[in-house]
Amino acid sequence: MGTILYGPESEVFNQYSAVSPAPGDNGSGGQIAQRGVQALGQQIVLADGRKFRFARAGELLVIGEVLQSATPIATDASMACAVGVVGDRIVTFTHGGAITVINFFAEGYGNISLDPGGGQNYKVASHAALKSSTAGDIVNLIPGHALRVALTTTSDLTLATHVCDGVITMPATPLGALAGVAVSLIASGKFGWIQTHGMGSVLSAASTVSGNNVGCLLTGGTAGAVAPLSAATQPVVGVAQVAEGTGEFGAINITID
Repeated sequence: MGTILYGPESEVFNQYSAVSPAPGDNGSGGQIAQRGVQALGQQIVLADGRKFRFARAGELLVIGEVLQSATPIATDASMACAVGVVGDRIVTFTHGGAITVINFFAEGYGNISLDPGGGQNYKVASHAALKSSTAGDIVNLIPGHALRVALTTTSDLTLATHVCDGVITMPATPLGALAGVAVSLIASGKFGWIQTHGMGSVLSAASTVSGNNVGCLLTGGTAGAVAPLSAATQPVVGVAQVAEGTGEFGAINITID
């Protein structure tokens, strides 16, 4: 599959079920446990330049609302690694204090957050169910990925799902990375397309000004909605093409991608 698809307008409103049977733990060097008909984050571009990403819904998505990645699991950050040598196709570690189902992090990432190996980011192909507070759990890396720097018991691993895996409405106080804008009602667990670039319709929590940036407030915002930005630290969703009032769906030139 290419990194970019070019398709008709109708495709971005299509929805898909998860593949069946569900992929298993494919082991070291095995294929990516892809759960949808497209890879998470697959991009499609329309003739007018609008862009969309393939995503899995973590709840019923509401048209026009801003979406974030799934809320991260705090106990899956900064986990102690076991020794790993350059060329290994797995990362072995002590999982945090939660049980995680098989392939929860498939198509996601293993980030080495503490030296040795700090700054290396690996894509996860698959994994068995991860146990609570248990040493010896393993994530398998995708074909073409292997440890580039040796790991020791001092190294730490943080696991992160793909930003398009389990997307939800951006809450009033963001808890995850900005993912896109919903263009159709996608049921929880289903797959479809979310918009990341070009002219779109986005819920506005406050009156917007034509030509000004809009985005999600860091605190005290409105879930799923944009507002005029007052600080450079706020995540930018796009630029208001036309001024709209509070509670309306604004014509926004989305610039997430």
